[in-house]
Amino acid sequence: MDRALGWIGEIFQTLLRLFPWLVIVPATHGGVAFVRGRHVREWGPGLHWYWPVATTYKLIMTVRQTQLIQSKVVMTKDLKTVMIGALVTYTVSDVVSAVAKIADLASDVMERAQGAIFAEVSLWTLEEIQANRADFNERLTGRVSEILTEYGVEIIHVQATEFAPCKVIALSARGAMGQYNLWTGF
Repeated sequence: MDRALGWIGEIFQTLLRLFPWLVIVPATHGGVAFVRGRHVREWGPGLHWYWPVATTYKLIMTVRQTQLIQSKVVMTKDLKTVMIGALVTYTVSDVVSAVAKIADLASDVMERAQGAIFAEVSLWTLEEIQANRADFNERLTGRVSEILTEYGVEIIHVQATEFAPCKVIALSARGAMGQYNLWTGF
């Protein structure tokens, strides 16, 4: 019986798309409306009307957030192999850039921060990093901030959470095993 009368529900849902709807954007979020698919409109916190037949929208959190950067192996300036992981603390300052330029903000923050961390570590020696962790974290913050500013992300702080010298053992697809100073992949 439900299958036979299912078309009535579909007609009703289609008709509902013709009427405006109310969207509540919480104080912790921002929103972007895509009017007719091509006009981008920013929504601040509050009430917003939209026409479902001609508009889609996406909400994004704008308050303080953190992203854990997975530990990876990198080489320092003095050719020492180290493992480093970090924690990036940020806010979203430009909702339109964060939504319209990036498909997935969290993974993009992770990818770009990891590249910036690798670049910064390669400018320091192991002893310099160990001797002045506060300065190193400050430089990491500046490097990551440079990269993510154009995407509407404001970096508050980047902190190395894991940092240690290491030796890397790599296994190749052919079963060979060896010890390397820097892991280069399989």
